[in-house]
Amino acid sequence: MGKVNDILKENQLLKKELEGILELISENELKAKGLKIVEYAFLLSENIEEIDQKPMVYLEEIFEIDKAALFLNIDELEMDISSELKHIFPMRAKAFNYFFIEKRPYLEQSTVNLISEFNIMDGIGSYLIAPIIINEKLIGSLNLYSRYANRYSSDYNSDFIKDLCFKIGISISNIKLKKQLMDQSFIDESSGCYNKKAMYNFLGLFINRCYRYNQSFSFILIDFDDFKKINDKKGHLVGDQVLSKFGQKLTKTFRKSDIIGRFGGDEFYIITPETDSEKLSSMINKAESILSEIYREVNLKTISSLSYGKAIINQIDKTNENPETIFQLADTELYRMKKEKNVKR
Repeated sequence: MGKVNDILKENQLLKKELEGILELISENELKAKGLKIVEYAFLLSENIEEIDQKPMVYLEEIFEIDKAALFLNIDELEMDISSELKHIFPMRAKAFNYFFIEKRPYLEQSTVNLISEFNIMDGIGSYLIAPIIINEKLIGSLNLYSRYANRYSSDYNSDFIKDLCFKIGISISNIKLKKQLMDQSFIDESSGCYNKKAMYNFLGLFINRCYRYNQSFSFILIDFDDFKKINDKKGHLVGDQVLSKFGQKLTKTFRKSDIIGRFGGDEFYIITPETDSEKLSSMINKAESILSEIYREVNLKTISSLSYGKAIINQIDKTNENPETIFQLADTELYRMKKEKNVKR
C-alpha cells in the first residue's frame, strides 16, 4: 500500500511539473505571437506618429511594460520629432555616443549609470536599453523601464529585443526614405520652397491640429504687383530669377515652423502657427523688404510691392472647412486688395 501511495505522490508531482511546463510553453507561445504583432505594427507604420500610437502601445500592453520609449538620433536621421508624442523622444548624437560605449543592450537594477536624458520615469527599479543600429549607424534606442528591480537583471534574455530593434530600424529607415521622396515631390524646383501640392497637404495637417488640439494658424497668400512689367522690361529670364530668389530668401529668413511655398506664377504662400495681427503684418513687411532687396540685386528700378490676403483660423468646423475653403478666404482678400490698388491708380 505504501508503494502505491508513493507512486501516486510521484504521479501528482509529475503532473504538476508537466502542467507547469505546458503553462510556460503556452505563455511563451503567446509572447511569440505578441512579438509578431508588435513587429508587424512597426513595419507597417507609415510615419513616426503612427509608431507612437500603435506598436509602442502594443509593446507596453502585451509585455506588461511600465514604460516603453523610443529615442531617436535626430542628428543622424535629420528628422523633426514632435514634442506631443508620448513614447518617442528626440535626442542628440552626443548623448547616444556617450551612453553606448559598447553597442549592446544595457540591463541595470539601478539608475546610477543612467544618463539624465534616459531618466524619464519615476521609481525605476530596473531598465533595459538596446541600441538601434542600421548600416553600422546608431539611429536610436529602445528603452524598457520597470518598477521592479528584478525585471531586467543581468540574466534576462534580451535576444528578442535585439531582433525587435532590427525591425524598428528597418521601419524608421523606410519612414525616412518615404519622407525624403515625398519632400522631393513637394518642392518647387525653381525657387526651392514648397509647391502647390505641398500647400494642400500642409493645410490639411494644420486643420487636423487645430481640430484636435485647438492649435490656431494663419494662411497668407502673396502676389507680386505689376510682375508683368518685369518680364516686359527685363525679359522672362530675369523674371524667373526674381521669383527664384524671392522663394529662396523667404525660406532662409522665416522660422522653420513657418511653411513657405510657391502656389504658381508670382503667387507665394505662408502657413504659420502665428495668429497675432501685428506679427502677421510684420511678416508681410519682411517679405516686401526681401523683394526690394532682390529688385536692387537685379538692377530693377520698378517700385516693388506686394498684395496679400490672409485667413486666420482659430477654430475648425470639419464639415465646412478644408484646404480649399481656407485658400478661398485668403484669395478673396488678396483679390480685394489688388482691386483697391488698381482703383487708386
